[in-house]
Amino acid sequence: MANNRGGNRLKYQVEQAIKRINYIGKSKKELRQNETETGIHSITQVKHTLSVGQNFAEWIKERGVKDLYQLKRSDYRDYISHMQEKGVSNGHLINIETNLRLLQKGMHNISVDKGFEGREWIPKTRLIDTATREKPQDRSYSAEEIKGFREKLSTNTKVGADLQQAFGLRLREVANSKVAHIVEKDGKLFWKASEDKLALNTAQGVTKAGRGRISPCRPEFEARVRELIQGKEKDAFLSPVRYNTLKSAYNRAGIKGSHSFRHTYAREMLKSELQQRGIETAGREVIQRMLENRAAGYRKDHTITKNERPLYREVVQVMDKVQEYLGHGEGRIDLAEVYLKGV
Repeated sequence: MANNRGGNRLKYQVEQAIKRINYIGKSKKELRQNETETGIHSITQVKHTLSVGQNFAEWIKERGVKDLYQLKRSDYRDYISHMQEKGVSNGHLINIETNLRLLQKGMHNISVDKGFEGREWIPKTRLIDTATREKPQDRSYSAEEIKGFREKLSTNTKVGADLQQAFGLRLREVANSKVAHIVEKDGKLFWKASEDKLALNTAQGVTKAGRGRISPCRPEFEARVRELIQGKEKDAFLSPVRYNTLKSAYNRAGIKGSHSFRHTYAREMLKSELQQRGIETAGREVIQRMLENRAAGYRKDHTITKNERPLYREVVQVMDKVQEYLGHGEGRIDLAEVYLKGV
């Protein structure tokens, strides 16, 4: 079912399967709402699935498998057992299963496209329980930690760190943002990525999957952002340096991953939103109960009484609002556990 190119049929088949479900630029949320199949929606996921798929192809090649479309469930089970014996973490095993399932989806679609029966060589039930994944850690920084890290950054790379704190941006978003992405409304600054591919502040090539987004600036960073955009043309980049330079500078400064600034932004914005509604203490308690329910396998509103429902709904609205600032979908209690736990 695939050509033998470059003397490596298996790797070619992996590449074609991933290509078949490459939906970068298409909104996963919209596809789900339209009850349409989803696939791979980010460059990072393409890289991860390709890496896992190629490693798997190397392993099955040693077992004498010459055609990806002849795989059996025993091959899958044996590979997961092999990785367990190597001592990889459950979190990594869960990621391997996720990526191999994407590989199977691509293979299945190619088979159907060519008029063959769909290919299914992965059990419907995961072999590794996702509940055994290592618990999310609080990766946000205190003001003192941020001050210490910032002192180790150059003038140019400080810009990236400040923008991440101001708007909760991903590092690639910082590197690719232009002055046009900063907009003002009612005297307040926002970072806006437009779904218009021709706009200067386009989301295309900037945000994850090119999704549009609006993120408010934390008030304490407004003066700094105004300083950064003053006198610059709309098409100028906000950061004087690109992604790789920023990432290297962060590593040298001891910053444990650029996403930590997004965690800090999320917690500060959640605190602000709850305070504005006068429900900070009660809201924190509700969030903690929701996360405890998730950890115990219950619905997130488990034990929420009738009298508590108005507060619960308001807290959910606040959580969804903060998730929206970060570019996440509504109702993502899984991401709330990562970004909002322990607020």
